[in-house]
Amino acid sequence: MKEKLLRLCTCTAIELMTAIGVTGYLLYLGQPILALISGVVFAKLIVFHFIMDYYDKKSSKKIYQNLSS
Repeated sequence: MKEKLLRLCTCTAIELMTAIGVTGYLLYLGQPILALISGVVFAKLIVFHFIMDYYDKKSSKKIYQNLSS
């Protein structure tokens, strides 16, 4: 559990803070189209991160099951 929280706090939190900051700043500057593009790009990056984390855990679980058998 500690490892999961540490990974979530470091990588994903930095991605989320950057996405919110950049998108918010673009909205503040009055650039809604660029803010939308920025939001879409960061959303894809964050989703990709969660997908890769899911497959990494899935393969690790399979390896541990094979080692214990």
